[in-house]
Amino acid sequence: MQWWGGQVLVLCVATAHVLAQRGDSVRYTFAPVLVEDSARAVVPAVPTAQITRHELERLPAATVADAVQGLPGVFVRNYGGLGGLKTISVRGATASQTAVVLEGIRLNAVANGLVDLGQLPTALLETITIERGSRSAVWGANAVGGTVELVLRQPGDGVRTRAAIGAFGERAAAIESSVSLRAHTISVLADVQSSRGDYPFTFEEFGTLQRIKRTNGDATLGSGVVRWQWRASPGVFRFTLFGRSSERGAPGAVLQGAIENAVARLSETEFLALASAHLGEGWTIRAAFRAFDQRYRDSLARFRGPNGADDRFIARDAAVVIEPPAVVLWKVSVAPKLEAYANTLRGDLYRFRAGSSATRLQLGGVIGAQYAQRIDSSAAVLLESGVRGDFYSDVPSAVIGLLQARWVKAHFPLALRMSLSTGYRPPSFNELYYQNFGSLDIRPERSVSVNAGVSYQHEGAQLELDGFAMWIGDQIIAVPRSAITWSVQNAGRVFSRGVEGAFRWGKPQWRLSAAGTVQLVTYDDRASFTYGKQVLYTPAVLGMFRIERQIGNDLRVLAQANYIGTRYTQTDNAPRSALPPVGTFDLSVEWLVHIGGVRLAATGELLNALDAEYAIIRNFPMPGRMWRLRLQVVLE
Repeated sequence: MQWWGGQVLVLCVATAHVLAQRGDSVRYTFAPVLVEDSARAVVPAVPTAQITRHELERLPAATVADAVQGLPGVFVRNYGGLGGLKTISVRGATASQTAVVLEGIRLNAVANGLVDLGQLPTALLETITIERGSRSAVWGANAVGGTVELVLRQPGDGVRTRAAIGAFGERAAAIESSVSLRAHTISVLADVQSSRGDYPFTFEEFGTLQRIKRTNGDATLGSGVVRWQWRASPGVFRFTLFGRSSERGAPGAVLQGAIENAVARLSETEFLALASAHLGEGWTIRAAFRAFDQRYRDSLARFRGPNGADDRFIARDAAVVIEPPAVVLWKVSVAPKLEAYANTLRGDLYRFRAGSSATRLQLGGVIGAQYAQRIDSSAAVLLESGVRGDFYSDVPSAVIGLLQARWVKAHFPLALRMSLSTGYRPPSFNELYYQNFGSLDIRPERSVSVNAGVSYQHEGAQLELDGFAMWIGDQIIAVPRSAITWSVQNAGRVFSRGVEGAFRWGKPQWRLSAAGTVQLVTYDDRASFTYGKQVLYTPAVLGMFRIERQIGNDLRVLAQANYIGTRYTQTDNAPRSALPPVGTFDLSVEWLVHIGGVRLAATGELLNALDAEYAIIRNFPMPGRMWRLRLQVVLE
């Protein structure tokens, strides 16, 4: 369930510094209505992809950004290296139009709406779930194209440790443990990753191909979780503290004769405390507090002064959420929720309305309803609706909603779903207040989304196919005002439509997974020269194929191929602005050993095994072939 959140993530100095955020949503849920004698789970109302803890441990993925690439409808904009910015796009929506939620806590930054998925290690996570389609009526602002839900890992008894080494100075270590004392459970998780980031790449400089190394790409990332749970019947009380800290280079684009931000550094510290009380009779009360500090330094930015740039950004956020129990009215289950949020941001590069800080206050409420009708003992129709209102102190308020329908039949391989929803994204603080960039005249983005899909499950195989369309109005973009300055404006409409498919099949010795997306994401303002042109850095084709082979009880082999279609770097889609399609291939081999009460897992990984040279974002080269060795020790 979601209510508040915030996190600020990486930023390129050429655009705007990343700051901090609050969450602005509420979620309603209902107990699933199961069809009698059906062994199949009820098909989700919107297309959903989930990566479980077991799968995360098998994948050659150190961060959330690594794990989600290749999922249907998902594109990760990757600036390269461990410390490079990595944001997600779902169904062609921007990163600020995709909500990212950790344990119900929104991570989208109020400064720019982004979340850097490269800062979130998979070692701390139990599941990653991606909902495709507008979920603003459930999660609030930012959930226009989709939602990424992250659940923290629940350590079992004993101790589990991991260590890894890899190419370009990569090092990693993680530990998790849990202790139960009667009605109390205390869990601890920690993860540290580092890399020199000095990978080589080929660059054409003044007509000559040069083989050079990435500079200022080093990064050290640390994060941890401490959780306490007390079961005092009939209530359950939880306290969770999540913290992270990072120190990294922030290199810019590789240009002719120069590398932007060659010595720029970015430091971040964040703490998020969450307390919840699940009381008897269905009441839940939640409270959250977040502290975030960021510092950006660049001694070569002499246009800022003789000592260059040294900017600090500080955010403090708080939230309270009250969830009354659902009530049943005329066979309709109705669930209300109330929220209150307060977010404050201070920064060196902002021009606030008054004073040295900006504050956003929000009151939110949602009413969700679900009606389930059994057609007979083996079939059911589920109807869901939701209406949400958000009232802000500094931007226009919003009322949004959704309608969903599902049909499922026991022992029948097909299930159907349809949904219609509206979405909303308020302007970020960058878009409102950032010096020489923001504008107080910016209007919120609003959207309408439709989805229709079918799910087939039979004898270990699952096939899903969905078609979608999404209209986004008043899209906020940055436009050049001069050769060196940019400003924001509402650019008109964007129209995204496409088809997504996913296939999974599993047997004890074999697992196959495949996903594909064909989408057309275009500017939709007929009065503009960009009408019908593909939106920047939005590929029309995405694909993934994965095969796993279990050999005996001790050996496992995994191979995965990813494909990203052509992207354009200019709004006119000129041929010279096209980035060519990208295909990569990864290989992983794992060997398991049991020695008494100790379980060892040794894994060798070869990433980008074919050594493809490419860039997801122009002039931000990606690493070539990389190796990684991992060792996991479990004391059972």
